Amino acid sequence: MPNSSKNLYAAIDLGSNSFHLLVASFKSGQIYPIDSVKHMVRMAAGLDAHKNISDEYLEKAYDSLRLMSERIQNIPDSHIRVVGTNTLRVAKNSAEFIRKAEKILNHEIEIISGREEARMLYLGVAQSTRGNPSRKLVMDIGGGSTELIIGDGMKPHKRESLYMGCVSYTQKYFKDGIIDKHNWKKAVIHALQELNPYVQEYINQGWSHSVGASGTLRATAAILEANEWAPNGITMEGLKLLKQQCIELGHIDKLTQVNGLSEDRRPVFIGGLAIVYALMKAFRLDQIDVSLGALREGLIYEMSDGPQTISVTKRSIRKLTEQFTVDMQHAENVQRYSEDIIQHLNLKIRRRILNLLKGAIKLHEIGLSIAHSQYHKIGAFLVNHADMPGFSNQQKLVMATLIRLHRRKISKSVLSGLTDRQYEVVVQLLVILRLSVVFARNRHHEPVPIKHMSWRHHKVCIEIDTEWLHDHPLIKADLKDEMKQWPNMGLELVINQPQKAVINL
Repeated sequence: MPNSSKNLYAAIDLGSNSFHLLVASFKSGQIYPIDSVKHMVRMAAGLDAHKNISDEYLEKAYDSLRLMSERIQNIPDSHIRVVGTNTLRVAKNSAEFIRKAEKILNHEIEIISGREEARMLYLGVAQSTRGNPSRKLVMDIGGGSTELIIGDGMKPHKRESLYMGCVSYTQKYFKDGIIDKHNWKKAVIHALQELNPYVQEYINQGWSHSVGASGTLRATAAILEANEWAPNGITMEGLKLLKQQCIELGHIDKLTQVNGLSEDRRPVFIGGLAIVYALMKAFRLDQIDVSLGALREGLIYEMSDGPQTISVTKRSIRKLTEQFTVDMQHAENVQRYSEDIIQHLNLKIRRRILNLLKGAIKLHEIGLSIAHSQYHKIGAFLVNHADMPGFSNQQKLVMATLIRLHRRKISKSVLSGLTDRQYEVVVQLLVILRLSVVFARNRHHEPVPIKHMSWRHHKVCIEIDTEWLHDHPLIKADLKDEMKQWPNMGLELVINQPQKAVINL
């Protein structure tokens, strides 16, 4: 690997309107862009009535990723993040897309929640506007969602993600490309209705600087500047002039006459413009400045600042353990057993994966605060649906699956819902978690006299002192149950097998 590549970071944003790749270095707290790739895939336009992305748009997406995969080949795996946003959140066949896309990129793809997208977006904007540390209202209009964040410095305080974007609004309110006062009014009113539940709370929190990020807002500012309708950024006066020109032109095809509007932005611009207008009206904004930073910069900033990322995920875990009064002493005991097992098996697990195991251990009894019966299923549901800054939807799914399967039956149907990469990770971590929970059966830490452990192919062999097993009948019984369950994840558990013969428990 070239030495220069070791200092590079890559972020790929699989957006509803476009796919973006940013390659950059990070020095002295500053991101330095080196290369970028953008493809207008418009996956949101490929969603059919059943919320499936059509084959045509899937192929466009795969073609884009094949080109991007070449650019990230020499960048360290830990310096790459690939995230999907709104369309991949709602598409019924997103799992199909992820399986093939991960093979093309040879890298994990994370689908992040709307609120996590808002958090990462804010980091990207804040990092690029360090010269203006004032309290900010940050807005981003994507192809299928709009993010709203209020924050100070590098810390977001209030964040929301709304289901309205330039692609979805153009398709819904400007059918057949027709732009008239009636369609415009319908689009703006609907956007105002979507914004209404949040406006007063945001206004009460206040801000001194309003900032727009990403395609639609940058494109709008560029048009106003090109036509000298605003000195910089976006103003309501300039916006009204642009709106009037679009209505007079009357059709999306005629927007080629709008000075400053690029051809690749033109097909979805009018829907985004209606949302910009609604944002300015709802939040009573006279001016929106635009930022060069966005989601991709946020991803690179967080990758390059490991302690910052870890603190975010730790806070998310701690919030849930406190909210649901988890027995942290027991979780600590299970954690200590897991460390013993990893050491005995001499497993090499990446830190990011190990953090998911640690998170699942801390949360594996979260469901007990609601009900004792089936608490593992309740806990899995809570984690899968919780707002957990720092974690992608897939990372939450891995933790939820570990929690769901940490006891009793190992459900094949639950495992079948995972991608190949997730399955590989979950099985490895599940071996460690289930054994750790068994060894912590008596809810205190007592070192297990393990003489030997090995994991070869599909067999895990453990040699434990027989007298100790005799003195711990509950753990012995639990291990026998484990031997019956492990074939459901394609593994055989063998306890105290000298040479060829298996000694019965």
